[in-house]
Amino acid sequence: MKFENVYFINGTAYAGKSTMVKLLAEKYDGIACEENYQDRLLENLDTKEFPNLTYTRDLQDLSEELQMNMRRG
Repeated sequence: MKFENVYFINGTAYAGKSTMVKLLAEKYDGIACEENYQDRLLENLDTKEFPNLTYTRDLQDLSEELQMNMRRG
């Protein structure tokens, strides 16, 4: 999967960031990457290509996540 035309919108609280992102995504047929946006796309993402987005999908239990974090340091 290749991402093109990726934009980051940031600002202070209640500045309208989420509203602007939703409107732009609708207008330009894009993806609004809000909180938990990857849940919608998760099943189609490749673990090797997107390890930081998919690692929780493949976990069996909490102890496995703790072991992964300890290995990372």
